[in-house]
Amino acid sequence: MRNIHLEVTYQDGRPWVAYLYLPRKKNEKSRHCREVEPDMVLDLNKEGRLIGIELLAPQHVTLDAINAVLEEYGFEPLEEYVLKPLLAA
Repeated sequence: MRNIHLEVTYQDGRPWVAYLYLPRKKNEKSRHCREVEPDMVLDLNKEGRLIGIELLAPQHVTLDAINAVLEEYGFEPLEEYVLKPLLAA
């Protein structure tokens, strides 16, 4: 996977959980998790590289919080449009 994309699961028409997929190799799996906020869990590969972000309560997670994590792991910040599916409902 080369691109960043967001997958949102809805319940009763509202975002319930979301997952931000980050670039990773084919079949690369999460080996470690790190909770950075009550509603955000990082998925790291066996080398400790960030491969995804679980948003357990997406309505409470901000773009600034996500971008702070991405910066910490050497990624470029996201633009606001990437999170628009969270506002769709």
